[in-house]
Amino acid sequence: MRWKLEDWEATIEKIVNEMNQTPKRSDKRKILMNWRAQLQMEPTRLEAFRVDLIVREVHRRLKGDDK
Repeated sequence: MRWKLEDWEATIEKIVNEMNQTPKRSDKRKILMNWRAQLQMEPTRLEAFRVDLIVREVHRRLKGDDK
């Protein structure tokens, strides 16, 4: 089965929503670190480069919200 970023849309939206609700930059960092850890553990066990792709997409969407 091929891995696609689109398959992780729900997760990306959850992360973006959590980060948008948090005013402090330090709290946003904690949210992102927690999500990274969750995605690398069971049941998803994503490799680090795939987690990085999800995080990049989250950052891209957050920057798009600023405009």
